[in-house]
Amino acid sequence: MVQYFEVVVVGAGPAGLTAAIRLLEMGHTVALIEEEAFPRPQIGESLSPGIHPIFDYLGAGELLEDTHYLRDIPARIAWGPGEPALLEAGQRGAGMMVDRARLDAQMLALAVSRGLHVFQPARMVASSFQNDHYALKIQSANGNYQIASRVVLDGRGRKGAHSRERVELAPASVGIWTHVPSNAMPSAARPPAARPHETRIETVDEGWLWGAPVPGDRYRIMAFTDPDLIKEKGPAGALQLMFSQSRLFGALITDRLDLGLKSCVVNAYVHTLPWHQQFIKIGETAFTLDPLSSTGVEAAMRFSLQTAVAVHTMLADGDPAVAKAFYENKLADAVASHCRWTSDYYAQSARLQAPSSFWAKRRNFRMDEIPTSNAFTAMVKQRINQEAPLQKVMETPVVPIDPLIRFLWDKPVRLSSQLTYSSEFAVTGDRVEIRRALVHPNLSRPMVYLNQIEIPPLLNALHEGATYGGTIENWCRHFAYADVIKIFAFLWSAEVLQ
Repeated sequence: MVQYFEVVVVGAGPAGLTAAIRLLEMGHTVALIEEEAFPRPQIGESLSPGIHPIFDYLGAGELLEDTHYLRDIPARIAWGPGEPALLEAGQRGAGMMVDRARLDAQMLALAVSRGLHVFQPARMVASSFQNDHYALKIQSANGNYQIASRVVLDGRGRKGAHSRERVELAPASVGIWTHVPSNAMPSAARPPAARPHETRIETVDEGWLWGAPVPGDRYRIMAFTDPDLIKEKGPAGALQLMFSQSRLFGALITDRLDLGLKSCVVNAYVHTLPWHQQFIKIGETAFTLDPLSSTGVEAAMRFSLQTAVAVHTMLADGDPAVAKAFYENKLADAVASHCRWTSDYYAQSARLQAPSSFWAKRRNFRMDEIPTSNAFTAMVKQRINQEAPLQKVMETPVVPIDPLIRFLWDKPVRLSSQLTYSSEFAVTGDRVEIRRALVHPNLSRPMVYLNQIEIPPLLNALHEGATYGGTIENWCRHFAYADVIKIFAFLWSAEVLQ
């Protein structure tokens, strides 16, 4: 018997579970296929501060309140010239170190409680697309299943993107990781007794090092270096060499580490065809960030929320064109933003001039030479290489609003001669639409909404001879005075209204 679901998610990581929970909330039937039994070990324990509003939005905020997780961790950073800098926990934001095996299992249980149908442990062994539907074959220890769906969301991580389907966004590196017990940290690298163990980030001649306390009274250590060094010295030899170059980790030697060193090739890439016949990539199947970033989980979850909106739009409207364009634009923007940030951050390191393969490859890598194979990869390349706006975006000043309104009340209002309009994507009621947006040099981006109020129709209603006072009174017929005043103050300060 064939079971039918509107959406099938493959992979129960944060990206897949975020999409599943959101689509269930939108009223869709969702199934999930996960190859491994839970709980399962998983690295990626460091969560950035921006993760909290995402969990709150999903109604899962209580999962981050687990007492096993670590918070308020200071960081000591030796990146570039000069003495290492200490960032106190308050300066870093509300990031945390979690147990991913525990958190992922809790997210899965939450999704099941909301109606998710799970095949686990199981794997998708075949798929075919015909008549706007996918037919999937699933193999598990409990038997084989056949299911059908309109959409497949592929969240299998790096396993879901073959090398021939990737555009590499940076030179490859090798990640090596292990841990020591927290109480075994040598005194030369130990923080003062009055503070918790620190996160440490440091550049060395052969790459860079990261360390942080993780739940379970352990200290995670990771090194990122060039594949050539691993071929020459092996993981243990490479790690020992990098420790010998370090100020923050220099007291560590490999015989004090767990014997279970692990390593893997780490690539930053974007999939060349992330949306094809309603088989849609999410999470690390769609794109991966350079390990320098600590926002990988947050970026994957945020993009899954946007993908869920795109899928809902397609299922509701029956036309994938707008939904697919929205998805590809959001993905291209996320990739470009991260690539520019990573490139700038690496450029801040004095080690960039080092002769080692790791730094030489980053010194010589040119993002304007990234290959393109289709319209999507061309858009990614264009977004990465586009120049930043020459004009600094104006910061809206704080003005005493009541005296300003009295002063302008009887004066004529007109629109700036620099104001233009563009067609932009806008999310309205969990659906993507194309709306008219304001474009002005003093706006950081095209603007459709302000305080959840659509602005272009308000400006369209302005007529010749209108005054500020009359305009405010007219807007107040439709919206609360407090909202109108905020909109008025912003548009006047940005010189959209003159």
